[in-house]
Amino acid sequence: MKDIYHEISEELTQGREVIRATIIRQKGSSPRSQGTQFLIRPDGTFLGTIGGGRLEAEVLSKASLVFSDRKDRIIYFRLKGEEVAETEMICGGEVDVYLEYLSPQEPGIKEVFQHILEVQKKGRPCLVATLLKEGDSEDQPPHKVLYDPAETDFREAVSWIVPFFDQLPQVLESKKPALLSTPFREKEWRIFLEPLIVPSTVYIFGAGHISLSLCPLVKLVGFRVVVLDDRAEFANAQRFPQADEIIVRSFDQILEDTFFGPQAYIVIVTRGHLHDHQILRKVLTGNPGYIGMIGSRHKREVVFKALKAEGFSEERIRAVYAPIGLNIQAETPEEIAVSITAELIMARGQGRKNYKPGFEDSRVKVTEIER
Repeated sequence: MKDIYHEISEELTQGREVIRATIIRQKGSSPRSQGTQFLIRPDGTFLGTIGGGRLEAEVLSKASLVFSDRKDRIIYFRLKGEEVAETEMICGGEVDVYLEYLSPQEPGIKEVFQHILEVQKKGRPCLVATLLKEGDSEDQPPHKVLYDPAETDFREAVSWIVPFFDQLPQVLESKKPALLSTPFREKEWRIFLEPLIVPSTVYIFGAGHISLSLCPLVKLVGFRVVVLDDRAEFANAQRFPQADEIIVRSFDQILEDTFFGPQAYIVIVTRGHLHDHQILRKVLTGNPGYIGMIGSRHKREVVFKALKAEGFSEERIRAVYAPIGLNIQAETPEEIAVSITAELIMARGQGRKNYKPGFEDSRVKVTEIER
């Protein structure tokens, strides 16, 4: 799935207006949480979802009015009883959706979204702050700014952030969206804060048959994808058009000066024991969110034995998902790619504290095949 911030930036750069619909408040049962957003274009097409059903249909209907009068709106949903049956809300709930009109003519707006993309690429923790407006507003742009602790204080240039400024570090640390309000200049000011979530990145080591099927799948479910191999004839943009980055270098040098943190998901599908050993030795010194290695039981034992001889603990080695993938009786490269993608989703969603490796009956059994 495409990143919405990236898509908005592209639309604005091409001179096209869009609407960003965001759940700014959610209470009770709701198909999606606070901060969920999707993009609506003037022709009615959209990217993303806030839950489908009646909720989404109503938002799409109101979007035409926002495009027409070029004024932001907040839609308040209070559903219960029979209304619930027409939505994806099981028990009913309250949802407020902010429809934000974004025009390429608004001063500074393209720069804000370009800045967001730059920060995402660097992986810095930041907040996107939006001043909520309904209808006409006396305030001049910018109505959206990026709070980056590593950059210069912007309070003099953006007056509406002043009464909220002291709360920004706390919201940033919480990593959760927040809707804040306060009296300011004789009226109630409201802002919505979104911690900028850096997309988790899947590093696929090896550019063989399984990787060909795996790359588009993990991209589809929202991961950033980096493909790494020592063969340019295998690792290239023609074979992996969905990859965000392709690195061609010998495996013993490919990881120099690289540290893998919790947002890194390592998938090892190379063509041999030696390369697997080189990669595992490096990534185990970091703290990736996931490490998986394909191969037979014999291959796993050979590699793990070598790692133990080098001083890696049993606990650290058991952090490796091997065999890789959920046990869905996968056999073909395409099926194996599905099983790996499913395990990546599970690891991302549940976290390592709830989903521990080492239970072989939950893994795909893989024979040595050409990769």
